[in-house]
Amino acid sequence: MVQWIPIDKIQYILHIEPFSVSWIIILLAWLFYLLFLKKISEKRHNNLRGRFFSTIIYLISASLITLLHWYSFDHFSQDLFALKLTNYLGLLALIVGAIAVVKLAQILVYLYLFFSHMSNGIPILIGNMFTFIFSLLILSLIGSNVFGINVATLIATSAIFSIVLGLALQDTLGNFFSGVALQIDRPFKIGDWVEVHGADEQWTGQIQEITWRATFLLSFSDELIMIPNKSIAQSQILIFSQNQKPARFNHTFHFNFDVKIDEAKEALYAGLQTVPGILEYPEPIALVIDITESYINMKIIYSIADFGTRYRKGDAVMIAILKTIHQRGLKLALPGLKITQS
Repeated sequence: MVQWIPIDKIQYILHIEPFSVSWIIILLAWLFYLLFLKKISEKRHNNLRGRFFSTIIYLISASLITLLHWYSFDHFSQDLFALKLTNYLGLLALIVGAIAVVKLAQILVYLYLFFSHMSNGIPILIGNMFTFIFSLLILSLIGSNVFGINVATLIATSAIFSIVLGLALQDTLGNFFSGVALQIDRPFKIGDWVEVHGADEQWTGQIQEITWRATFLLSFSDELIMIPNKSIAQSQILIFSQNQKPARFNHTFHFNFDVKIDEAKEALYAGLQTVPGILEYPEPIALVIDITESYINMKIIYSIADFGTRYRKGDAVMIAILKTIHQRGLKLALPGLKITQS
């Protein structure tokens, strides 16, 4: 007999009821997915299908191992070797079943998140935190109810080890709790464009993912930038979200001093109007911002809805305005043009 395996307590769990409930829940979850989550993105479809597939594999495995365990227990309990093997099968069924339960709970969480945020991004940090906490709960229940482990005593005796580990992992824990704070405050979401102004560096990109350690940005040049959550929390962040005001940009042109201001403004407006995607509200503005002995400094200010197209729109706007200026015979002064952001 294998003394360290409490087979009687394991067998108490390995009955038809837990497996029946698990199969009913995954069936209902699949029906919910088919009925209410048709409009989610293909990436999310692949995510959920993969989770359903792996969970079903674990449930089938746990069910088959459990059936094999009970069959062996009923027919080969007189043989010592077979009895040991039967006990190990019961333990294996318990472990595989616990993994299946965690995966099933993950599916329910993602179904809720995808349903409540049909088009918004869901940071992976939320799923990871839930998996970690729920796994600890399952392990605690198995440890205390099956193996008789006093979880409270175990936690108390590991306090010194936890302090040492915490000191060694200050940066890692700082990134984790900063990521949790970002999810509580939710200053931005996946898909938003942001400018992160750190102490020595500046990053610009679209939020792709938020993990327990870092936030990932996709830059304009399709480079994936990983910024530690601790750095994000300590930085100044400019957020260009579709839920916020439209992104405002401007380009500055230096005209010869003898240019007629009304004609120059009209040329700026005319060139801007040929570019698709420029918002009518807030309406574009052409302003004289400086006059010197050599040139007149004029600025055209406009708005776009998608910050991610700033460079493409800026290129189209400058080309269109320069073309209009040349067609109307206006002359730019030697200082050229300067590009800035409002």
